[in-house]
Amino acid sequence: MKIIPISSFKALAKPCLLVLLFIAVGKINTKAQSKKDSLLVVLETETNPQTKAQIYNELALELKTKDPVAAFNYARLAQALATQNNWNRELGVSYSVQGLLYSYNDNLLDSAVYFNQIAIPLLLPSKDSLEIARNYSRLGTNLLLLSQPQKASEYMLQAIKWSTTPKVKANAYNNLGMISKKKGDFAKAVFYYINALKNYELIHEPISQARTLNNLGSLYIQKKDYIKAQNCFQESNALIQGINDPEIVGQCISGLGFTAIHLGSKTEAIQLFSQAAEIFKAAGMKADYGKQLINLADVQSETKHYKLAEKNYFIAEEILKESKDNFGLSAIYNNLSECYLKQNKPKEAAKYLEKAYTLSLGYTDINFNRLIVKNLSSIYETLGQAEKALKYRKIYESLNDEMVNEAENVKYVELNHAYETSKKEKKIEQQTQQITEIKSSRQYIIYLVAALLILVLVVLFILNKRIQHQQKLEENISSVAKQIASLKFENNTLRQKLLETEKELKTLAQKYTEAKEKLPDNLVGLSKREYEVLLFIAEGLSDKEIAEKIFVSINTVRTHVRRIYDKLVVNSRVEAIKLLNQYQVLAEAS
Repeated sequence: MKIIPISSFKALAKPCLLVLLFIAVGKINTKAQSKKDSLLVVLETETNPQTKAQIYNELALELKTKDPVAAFNYARLAQALATQNNWNRELGVSYSVQGLLYSYNDNLLDSAVYFNQIAIPLLLPSKDSLEIARNYSRLGTNLLLLSQPQKASEYMLQAIKWSTTPKVKANAYNNLGMISKKKGDFAKAVFYYINALKNYELIHEPISQARTLNNLGSLYIQKKDYIKAQNCFQESNALIQGINDPEIVGQCISGLGFTAIHLGSKTEAIQLFSQAAEIFKAAGMKADYGKQLINLADVQSETKHYKLAEKNYFIAEEILKESKDNFGLSAIYNNLSECYLKQNKPKEAAKYLEKAYTLSLGYTDINFNRLIVKNLSSIYETLGQAEKALKYRKIYESLNDEMVNEAENVKYVELNHAYETSKKEKKIEQQTQQITEIKSSRQYIIYLVAALLILVLVVLFILNKRIQHQQKLEENISSVAKQIASLKFENNTLRQKLLETEKELKTLAQKYTEAKEKLPDNLVGLSKREYEVLLFIAEGLSDKEIAEKIFVSINTVRTHVRRIYDKLVVNSRVEAIKLLNQYQVLAEAS
């Protein structure tokens, strides 16, 4: 049975993550030197310390790969200025940049994580969504490199939440897709990869789009959805025309090779695997070159191109020996032995299968060991070597029993799990019922509390109304009291004025009645009030002044004046005064 140890569509974890890290911080500017010079020119004339700190951080990012030592120096200068002046945002950016710089060294990833983490509380209050998203993305990538996918996912999701740029979102989605794929959660992985693609399309990054399409295609191969996988690789192939990136191009061609095998075109698969192998070989990517040779040899063996298959297996063997990949070597020897069996060469097949078995003992893949020893027993039986055949048959039976025991253990664990699950479900059911009862009683309590609250509010409302009414009555009483006091004062004043007026009238009456003839009978006598008005007229007072003297309105005075004219048969004040001076005009009691 043929075993493919390492599929070409599965990229090495560390290099792939490093590439994604480079994407997460943006492409390296090909004009870095000129930009660096421009920043230095601005720095020379800049006098604002805060702006200087920002320029230092930009210089650190600009030199991150070209001059790491200088980049660190600039980041620390920014840190010093920000610390001195308590600028949290600039300090947070400086720590985030230092975390990025440390991430380029595998041995300093812990330091990278530390700096990215201490940047978070400094950046969050600034609400600078770009820097916050960048820092979360860097932190998530570093944790991914440290094999902490759960924490990495949390920070990648934060990067997406804060990001306002498609670039950061796309990189975070891509990383989340990788994490979900490794967990076996294909549905989420597909969702994240598709979102990454949408964002890469917005910023027109064909390389990143192609890489994501390759990842998505590999995912569909694992799901055995070869049509979708082929579509992804074909779309990626259309994007990589003219792109000088052997890793992406090679992965795309290799992916097309795998889909060709499963869709029934082995001749095309041979061509594609050969092309991918040449791409990786030219780029000096030995590990990927070796994988493509294994894939190529497997298809050549199936299509009976045995000599070519053997040649490629042997080249791949040397590469894996150099990289000390024993598990990969054991798989090559297993596939090589099958190639020899197809050529009816049992001795050569047994030789390489023995090698495969020896190497496989260092691993705990019981099924792999079991298949090897089963094949060895069968080959030695064919060769007439009964002793060896029996030896490997016993090993096979032992491994088979171990697998059976393991299966029984799994079954026991499953039954135990089912029992525990049943117990938990019953407990949950009981707790759910209790919760329902508590909710029901809680509902009554809520209604009761609400009714009491309404009652309290009504009482408070009534009490408030009564208090307001009481306050209004007290205000009215106070107002009335003030009015009474005022009236009393006015009454006293009026009384005093009235006395003064009466005294004045007596004096005037004496003045105008002494030693005068009596009023002729044909003239009607005046009332007391009219007589008083006439006396004041004689003194030369105006209607207004007379009104103030006798405490009546001016219109009342004018009425009195008209009646005086009518009774004394005069037409003016002058005639009335003349008549008063000539005769005794006495007032009637009315």
